[in-house]
Amino acid sequence: MIRVLIADDHNVFVEGIESLITGAPDIKVTERCYTVQSVIERLGQAAVDVILLDISFPQVDDGLGLCEHITRSYPKTKVVALTMHDDASLIKRVVKKGAKGYLLKNTTKNELLQAIQTVYHEKQYFNDTIMHILLNEGPKTRKSTAGVGVKPNLTPRESEVLTLIAQGLTTQQMATQLFVSAKAVEFHRSSLLLKFGVPNTALLIKSAMEMHYID
Repeated sequence: MIRVLIADDHNVFVEGIESLITGAPDIKVTERCYTVQSVIERLGQAAVDVILLDISFPQVDDGLGLCEHITRSYPKTKVVALTMHDDASLIKRVVKKGAKGYLLKNTTKNELLQAIQTVYHEKQYFNDTIMHILLNEGPKTRKSTAGVGVKPNLTPRESEVLTLIAQGLTTQQMATQLFVSAKAVEFHRSSLLLKFGVPNTALLIKSAMEMHYID
């Protein structure tokens, strides 16, 4: 069983990532930490195989410092950066600090599980998006509101949430209809905003209509 620690200062995001991992036969979230200090304390108390680390924790320098501390003090524990930052120079800095993988927060469930399994077996993991950024020194896609880039690839659940958002349902109404928690709905909403590259729900609906995700 691969023991995973999620380190992020946003409670909703931690719960959302845990929901993606729940049910995987060989992976289990054993620790959840919301501060740098709590990560350090947990590592001193219990063994962890893989850490999913938000580099902005709460600032980039904090995340980088923690990543370096983990890889030096706990070499058997592998770090996968899980962040919103798609800057090539930052990705390279994170790797130099010892991270074995790098994922954007709009990653899919399959990619997340694959990353955990890959780094656990002593290999690095970078998906096509990250490799493109590293090779081209820039993000693969741009904001949809800028009129360039490709259509976001949505999961079935994200498509359902997007449709309900467009219908004007509240978070609690969506949670009831989908038989999930309100926090799970908020996680999917945040993921949609990231994938469409927009800051709010109004622009999310506008972009989704322009791309024909909704009528």
